[in-house]
Amino acid sequence: MGRLLKILLITLFTIIVLLAIAVFVITQVIDPNEFKPEIEKQAQEQANLTLDIQGDLAWQFWPSLGVSLGRTEARIANEEALFAALDEASVSVAVLPLLYGQVEMDGITLAGLDVNLVDGPDGANWEQIGPQTPAEDTAKAEEPANAEEDSSSFDIPLTIPTVVVSDGKVRYRNTADSTDIVVEHFNLNAQDVSLDEPFPLQLSLRYQDQSDMRVDMNLDTVLSADLDNNHFLLNPMKLDANIAGATTMPVDVHLEQNFEVNLDEDTASIKDLLLQAAGTETKGNVEITALTGDMQLSGKLATAPFDANKVLEAIGEAPIETTDSQALSNIALEATLGGEPGSVMASPLTVTLDDSTLRGSAGLASLESGKIVFDLTLDKITLDGYMPPASGETETAAPGGGKTGGTNSLSDAELIPVDTLRPLRVDGKLAIGSLNYDGISASDMKFAVTANNGVLKLTQATGNTLGGSFSANGTLNVAGSTPKISATNKISSVQIQPIAQMALDDDLAKGIFSMSGSYSASGNSEKALMNSAKGNIDLSLADATVRGLNLYDTLVGGVNDMLGQFQGLAAALIPNQESGKLPSPLSEDTKILDLKTKARLDKNVAYLDSLNATLSKGELSGSGWMNILNQDFDLKIGMQSPELGTSKYLQGTTWPLRCEGNLGGSPAKWCGPDKDGFKDIGKQVAANATKDKLKDKFGIEGEGDTTEEILKDAAQKKAKDEINKQLQDGLKKLFN
Repeated sequence: MGRLLKILLITLFTIIVLLAIAVFVITQVIDPNEFKPEIEKQAQEQANLTLDIQGDLAWQFWPSLGVSLGRTEARIANEEALFAALDEASVSVAVLPLLYGQVEMDGITLAGLDVNLVDGPDGANWEQIGPQTPAEDTAKAEEPANAEEDSSSFDIPLTIPTVVVSDGKVRYRNTADSTDIVVEHFNLNAQDVSLDEPFPLQLSLRYQDQSDMRVDMNLDTVLSADLDNNHFLLNPMKLDANIAGATTMPVDVHLEQNFEVNLDEDTASIKDLLLQAAGTETKGNVEITALTGDMQLSGKLATAPFDANKVLEAIGEAPIETTDSQALSNIALEATLGGEPGSVMASPLTVTLDDSTLRGSAGLASLESGKIVFDLTLDKITLDGYMPPASGETETAAPGGGKTGGTNSLSDAELIPVDTLRPLRVDGKLAIGSLNYDGISASDMKFAVTANNGVLKLTQATGNTLGGSFSANGTLNVAGSTPKISATNKISSVQIQPIAQMALDDDLAKGIFSMSGSYSASGNSEKALMNSAKGNIDLSLADATVRGLNLYDTLVGGVNDMLGQFQGLAAALIPNQESGKLPSPLSEDTKILDLKTKARLDKNVAYLDSLNATLSKGELSGSGWMNILNQDFDLKIGMQSPELGTSKYLQGTTWPLRCEGNLGGSPAKWCGPDKDGFKDIGKQVAANATKDKLKDKFGIEGEGDTTEEILKDAAQKKAKDEINKQLQDGLKKLFN
């Protein structure tokens, strides 16, 4: 037994010595650089790559057996451009397990990897890599080897203690669309890499593209990889990124999740999601099916309340200035993901905006077409707090420009983003329970919009406000070279006082207002749209009062001025008035019982083709225009007053008034009598009164258009009568 043991020990020692001698000969006597030509030849034949192994090939013996490779460059055959390069690579296996027929990887290292990928109309450069042999030869080469030839006395390594990739770089360029993406500073460190057990992995890189977007990313995770079933799990997964270029200031993003993907089942899942960025925090779980087909999502997401201005501050943007300093300070979101295959829908969706809540559904009805759909309801909102703070300067229209005034303020700059709107696919509805702004309340508001093939439509805009209702619809067509706009609206029985107060910052009028109109315009700038604007408007006003303007007082003042020129008419026109003048009314306002007008819009001017109104003291008719840009206006009005019709000389008389100025001016200065028109009326009244007096006192009917003509005619007739009388008297005496 002792001799046998001695023989075995001598044999084992001899094997070890021989193995040591073999390893020594391999690592010290055989120069691996002698294999460079063969390696380069195989790269040319098998991969169509021209290798330039600039660095040395070197053996490593203890404690691991391995080989290392120095600087090596690879070019696609017949091309000068560098396809790939590396500074250093090494692979090693543990020595002792080799004695037992086992292969245990000790480590893989790759440093300074540099890859250049180029794509274009003629194909991609990486598509040229591979054997350049005839198809039949390739088929033979791909025939599976005999099972016996595949067998080996060495075990396949299941675990690699370390895999290190340092300072890698990959650049992708597409010459067709100018895409230029660089992934650099790529570092990967994996420990105890195994296909049977989870192993830790750390990764870092920098992404940069042609739009100056930059992402610095660090990933720390534990990876489980089942290659046989294409099943991968990152659990836990932590990712920290710094994103620059998308916002003014770089944004730090922190992501935690358990990510699982099964390629065979075409599914993925995100569990225990935590996403933190720019002061926001989102949590949730998401399941994804049909990754490569009609993708379908399910799960829930929730964003904790955040302050919008703090988010803007974090990304370097200016805060949104609002009247209420607390506005936009409480924004939150909750969404349940679902929808049909090929869509991404949030239903139900709840968005909190301070004291308001938006509920409903929204999302992409089709990932392929990008169609946006939504059906949302906002319970209530008060807009005043979201408006910019008052600047202290009151904007008023500049008077004096007449019909053409205000056009200098119009811009020629592009107004409608046609390139953005043309591909839009939208079908959405929004309902608002109640809305308040500047003292005006609206309720039961409903809006509906669609967009398809460059045609955007507001198919519904209805609601109740100020005791009445409104409705509107419109179309924006950007499919052609010139955008076209058309719209109609209807306002029924609303209180005009709050509207006038908001528009003019003055309590100018009160009453019940109704309006209907249709409009059209074309162009892509303020100036072009205004210059092409056309429209027709019907407007009515009932039970109304215009403050600071008394048209009857204007009429009285004009009549009294006229009487000053025709003092002899006072008694005839205004009997029982010892002063000889009409008394001025006490009120400074005009009471309108009913008003109707038809107008047409041409460019920036609304032309009032007809205006008819019944006042508490008379009736109006007239026409005129108003510049909607600078609020200048000019109206020619005819007024009849029953209080001045008590005299037979004034019955049915229409008194000409002129109202002109600017809506921003004082109403008391807008209107005045047409002095020439009043003078003509006075002349006519005087002529009629003269006729009556001549007839009553002298029995003579004078003819003429003016008093002078009537008196002259009467004098002529009087003289003729005297002559006739004298003749008659003479004849009587003669015959008697």
